[in-house]
Amino acid sequence: MTEVIELLGKTLIHTTRLLKNVTPEQYRQPTPCAEFDVYALANHLVAGNLYYVRLAQGGAPDFSLFAQDQIGGRQPGDAYARGAEDALDAWRTDGAVERRMPMPGGGQGPLVTDLHLLEATLHGWDVATATGQDRRGDPDAVQVVHQRWYDRFPDALRSQTRLFGPSRPAPEGAPALDEIAAYFGRTV
Repeated sequence: MTEVIELLGKTLIHTTRLLKNVTPEQYRQPTPCAEFDVYALANHLVAGNLYYVRLAQGGAPDFSLFAQDQIGGRQPGDAYARGAEDALDAWRTDGAVERRMPMPGGGQGPLVTDLHLLEATLHGWDVATATGQDRRGDPDAVQVVHQRWYDRFPDALRSQTRLFGPSRPAPEGAPALDEIAAYFGRTV
């Protein structure tokens, strides 16, 4: 299970770099994730790290974290980097990487670490796309996300979880991360 922590670390570092390149002039630009502009997406990512710390520690999901301004007056990449360190520390504690997300209606869903890896990778793509940065992501993390998620989260389940939009087609021959983005509802 240390592999997933290593991959998550690479993705969090990559997403931190992307967010450190975001300028205040870009904050109000739209993103491929329709409900967020760049600032709101950055805030969602910062809140996400806090959310995953809580889950890694065995706590219940706290969606109120996403409704608060987690960035404040800080640069988004700096705010995200601190939360990324805290998240990685939390994932390194005994039993954390075995935790699973509860599913609507009961039952156990995916490993929480896999969901964190997907979210950081996919939203990193969103930030990169919205701000004109390289959107390929960390190749090792992208490969694992593709293996664990692509074609494994049907649209019917998405409507229950409200996590992602319906899948869209990716251009033929698209890079793996573009395929993942389209699969999770982004227009590529």
